[in-house]
Amino acid sequence: MYIGRFPYGRYDRPPQPDLTLEDLRRVYVLVPREDESGNENLTVAEMSDRQFREWIVAKAALHGVPLIPPLGRIGLETRLRLLNYLVHQGVRIYLIDQSST
Repeated sequence: MYIGRFPYGRYDRPPQPDLTLEDLRRVYVLVPREDESGNENLTVAEMSDRQFREWIVAKAALHGVPLIPPLGRIGLETRLRLLNYLVHQGVRIYLIDQSST
């Protein structure tokens, strides 16, 4: 069992398996719109580079994981590597089930 390192408590749970490229279309995040007119629910694959960068930095900071994403374009493979880094640090990334997609 993995004991997570969270600032708000420790939880016993099995480790999460690594994510795949297909999983990037199953991770939904509520992010601010590019035109700043509210929020929208996007998958990690659909996010703009700015939206992804701001979300991943905030998610890592919430869980106390140091993370500096690359500047410029962030491709799907890089997004996957950053998400798997968080998973290896004990951050739980939730996916929607495949029957809903």
